Amino acid sequence: MKTIAELYETHDGNVSDKWTSYFAFYERAFSPIRNKPVRLLEVGIQNGGSLEIWGKYFSNAQKLLGCDINPNCRKIVHTDPRISVIIGDIKAPATLQQVFEHSPKFDVIIDDGSHTSSDIIQAFCKLFGNLEHGGLYIIEDLHASYWKQWEGGLNLRTSSMAFLKKLADVINFEHWGLPQSRLEYLKEFGLSPEVTETLLCEINSIEFANSMCMITKRPHAQNQLGKRRITGLTEVVAQARQVDGMTLTTPLQKDVSPALSDATSNQLVQLLNEKLASKDKLIAMLSQQVVDLQQLLEFKPE
Repeated sequence: MKTIAELYETHDGNVSDKWTSYFAFYERAFSPIRNKPVRLLEVGIQNGGSLEIWGKYFSNAQKLLGCDINPNCRKIVHTDPRISVIIGDIKAPATLQQVFEHSPKFDVIIDDGSHTSSDIIQAFCKLFGNLEHGGLYIIEDLHASYWKQWEGGLNLRTSSMAFLKKLADVINFEHWGLPQSRLEYLKEFGLSPEVTETLLCEINSIEFANSMCMITKRPHAQNQLGKRRITGLTEVVAQARQVDGMTLTTPLQKDVSPALSDATSNQLVQLLNEKLASKDKLIAMLSQQVVDLQQLLEFKPE
């Protein structure tokens, strides 16, 4: 059985475009489900070659569905009967209806679409609910999340990478100790109605690699920290067996805004000093004008 990298190197069908590091990432993620009747959705197929490679890798795949907004993708010819292609915007209700007519649920969803931050976030909102428990949601080419042309930037609060980083906090919701919901925490991203507290409870893990992110989904009960388990008999350093079976109690917390860095603080102080200096100059100029006006009013010609 060839690896994904080997299949890629020997592929002679429709063109596929992937970065080298993706092969090892996909191999590690997909090898446990390689022989299962996988239902896979890929958003953004370009020339369609990746669908053919997934078909070779998942020999028992049930459905391999591609979706692309480019109407030229209709011209792609696939000989694998398991492969289908839908033309349309994945965020549009009509397109989603077609997608879910092919399969109401998917085991693997890959977002290789526009790479624009808002599209990545909204695609997640529209599709994550239709990922099976135990399924994998993978986003490619997240380097675009750092580029302005794709609604990105390292410190941009609404970039797709910023959104994904916040999902890591959502996983740890039970430890926040704050009267704040998950939806409130993510409200700046303009989530669509498909995203609910119940759905966010089903995010099990998030894994980052260079330009990639994988989100796994499991039932809420499997995503809890659970009980503390202690094993062994000898306790030389600390008495731990007494807490066996206990659950973690989260202390109430105060919401603390992120502190300004020293550089940011210095910049702010400098800006305020400059404004004060400008204000002093303006006051001095106005004061002189008042003096001049008074002298003019007191002047009596002979």
